[in-house]
Amino acid sequence: MKVLIIEDEFYASDRLKNILQKIDPSIEILAIIETVEKSIKWLQKNDGPDLMLVDIQLSDGISLEIFEKIQVECAIIFTTAYDEYAIQAFKVNSIDYLLKPINQKDLKNSIEKFYKIKDKYSSEARKNIELLLNQINFKKDKFQTRLLVKTGSVMQSIDIEKVAYFFIKNQLCYLMTNDKERFALDYNLDEIEKLVNPEMFFRINRQMIVSQKAIKKIHPFFSSRLLLDLKPEFTEDVIVSKRKVSLFKKWMGG
Repeated sequence: MKVLIIEDEFYASDRLKNILQKIDPSIEILAIIETVEKSIKWLQKNDGPDLMLVDIQLSDGISLEIFEKIQVECAIIFTTAYDEYAIQAFKVNSIDYLLKPINQKDLKNSIEKFYKIKDKYSSEARKNIELLLNQINFKKDKFQTRLLVKTGSVMQSIDIEKVAYFFIKNQLCYLMTNDKERFALDYNLDEIEKLVNPEMFFRINRQMIVSQKAIKKIHPFFSSRLLLDLKPEFTEDVIVSKRKVSLFKKWMGG
């Protein structure tokens, strides 16, 4: 079996490769590709694989963009942090998904499932991709509009539109409002990223998620990164990581 891996995190792709080789040493990894753009070019120039393992969020965009431009007839297993609302489409016709971090048992079950029903994929793959796109578009209206925060023994509800940014400080997660009020959260930043609307908020690095409305200015920064001026002002440099820059520019461009 020939497998194509589309994953922009080295440790995640390396883990997938190692697990696949343990499951079946005869599996051939055709390539490991990190971006939407490179994936499209590879698929245009090469014969299709039997199976693709694809992360949803890549450094230059959402991997579903690949399938809008390229007709893919093989089986696809998504490795993702998307929740059940978007993923439900893949349950319909046995295109599988795995939540990170991937473990060997789950991937082995997916591979065995693929072997049993692989003949169905060529006729059903495109239909399921389109269904997933529709599901994700539907989910745009399902994001959190308010968050419950705690100050001492008192709890209050904060309107998401009043949040300027979320950040990590001393291993705790906080939100800062447009009015310079800071509140600690019971969520971690990974959970916040799933709750908020990605049209309004963007995770610029491992420590911070910012609202588009909070960004005053964008400056070039060394090592191909970006430096942001925020309102309210943050106490430290606000840096868009190198791997996020391309996607951030698209997000800011609307």
